[in-house]
Amino acid sequence: MRRIAVLAAGLLGGSTLAACGTSEPRETAWPDELTAYLDQTRLQRNTGEAFVRLVNDTGTSIEVSRVEVSSDRFRARWTGSEPVDPEMDFDFDMPRGKCGEGGDADLTLIWREAGDEAGEWRTSTGKAEDRYANVDRLLDRDCAERSLTEAADITVGEPQVEGEGKQSVFVLPVTFAPTEALPDVTFDGWEGTVLFQLAAETPTWPRATPLPMTGEPTTLELRVLPARCDPHALADDKVGSLFRVHVGGPDVPDGANYFLPLSKAQKTALYDFLPGYCGWE
Repeated sequence: MRRIAVLAAGLLGGSTLAACGTSEPRETAWPDELTAYLDQTRLQRNTGEAFVRLVNDTGTSIEVSRVEVSSDRFRARWTGSEPVDPEMDFDFDMPRGKCGEGGDADLTLIWREAGDEAGEWRTSTGKAEDRYANVDRLLDRDCAERSLTEAADITVGEPQVEGEGKQSVFVLPVTFAPTEALPDVTFDGWEGTVLFQLAAETPTWPRATPLPMTGEPTTLELRVLPARCDPHALADDKVGSLFRVHVGGPDVPDGANYFLPLSKAQKTALYDFLPGYCGWE
């Protein structure tokens, strides 16, 4: 599968005529045997990109000059010029998503039969299926982050290490200062990573008692222990510092979460904790 670079993305807007000359594309039904999917690669889960995959079983190669993706949770687009024979991926930057349900979206194409530069441009609208729910999970993550950060100002404090060796624990204070904008939103606990587990005293999802975003500021401690002490796990690690923050609320899907943002200094302190605890020093 050849990957297509991002040529244009963002909120829908502007004229569709730029993609196909001066004539307005003719509206036609979605072609039979042309299937559309929404998805993310593993690398895109770190960048916030996604892609539309078009699978063309019509028997005729088509050229696509514009892809517009739209749902009640997000809107984005791609422009360029690419053939679809038999399939092609169109990458785009995901905007920050809204709360809601599902990741399926409406998909509008501007296209024509490939190889015919004088051919008529057409526009068709169909459905793009989020068949593996990867886009849905990304949108849920945006929803969780948007909800909690609007409900409270969140400050991650200075890390410290309590104790020594196998008796030590990494401690990161996190303060929630409610804004009263969304009093029904709750902090439902943290979740550990492949490299770090949470100490027993840490509010851990799903066992933690939800903390409403009301009243005076509250400081909770993210208390961390290594989940493993083999050095190659650290060398191969890419997601060890991504602690999930679980969020609850009337419009927040069950289990929705986002990653606690840590500064470079905080991440460095976290990884520097490993050698002392594991006895590598």
